[in-house]
Amino acid sequence: MIQRIQSLYLLVSSLFYFNYWFFGMEWFKKGFLILQDNIAEITIPDFIFVIISYIPLLIFILCLVSILLFSNRPLQHSLSRLAFGLSLFMCLFSVFYFYNVLQDLIEIMPSKTLEFFMYAAILNPFVCSYLIYLAMNSIKKDDDLVRSLNRIR
Repeated sequence: MIQRIQSLYLLVSSLFYFNYWFFGMEWFKKGFLILQDNIAEITIPDFIFVIISYIPLLIFILCLVSILLFSNRPLQHSLSRLAFGLSLFMCLFSVFYFYNVLQDLIEIMPSKTLEFFMYAAILNPFVCSYLIYLAMNSIKKDDDLVRSLNRIR
């Protein structure tokens, strides 16, 4: 299970997204309040905040379930594609979110270490999207290899 490279890619991506969700939730709430104040002409409903705040947790779960489904490659590939799509959404949302609230969040950061972690949080969805993409390619190569061995020659 873990000896396959796609499992390693998915495991690292799931751990990154869990950390992104678990440790970044407090700052996401503060930034969301700043975002609502900055964009006064657009009212953002609270249910959108709830949905977007749990997308990294959903990606984490999808990646872990995909690791456990190593024997069912088509389902593993489908779950990885879903996680990749959600991860691309998080990339776009991160660009929009940090474009609007980055300066305000830097001002309220208590230390340089947390500021560094915030910059890492900006890059996290992009790195994880690339890792999930690599996992999808590895799953496809693995499936193609197994299918080529099953052919009658």
